[in-house]
Amino acid sequence: MAKINVLAGDFLQGNGEYRQGVFRLATATNPSPGVEVKASAFKHLEIATQDSITNRDAIGYGIAGAMLLGPVGALAGYLIAGKETEVTFIATFKDGRKLLAATDSETYRDIEKRLTA
Repeated sequence: MAKINVLAGDFLQGNGEYRQGVFRLATATNPSPGVEVKASAFKHLEIATQDSITNRDAIGYGIAGAMLLGPVGALAGYLIAGKETEVTFIATFKDGRKLLAATDSETYRDIEKRLTA
């Protein structure tokens, strides 16, 4: 299950979920557990921005590396955690609803693949 951060649109802002081509998003009339929407319901999908961000585990790996190997270990731990790409996208549904959301690049590629399939 992948996390989707809803930023704006016809869904409530906050965390949503994506799994195997299906979104679970909160709406004003159904905030919990939300509504399920298939990626195939998208009419149009477009990348708004792509940002390289440091993996959230980087600080933890850096601290662990520093404790074990000092400054060189800190750098190695930070680099092991690596970077990931966050994709902010705009989706228009066939029924006219819109969604501005962010997720990791791997999840976005899966969404995009299911739209064109």
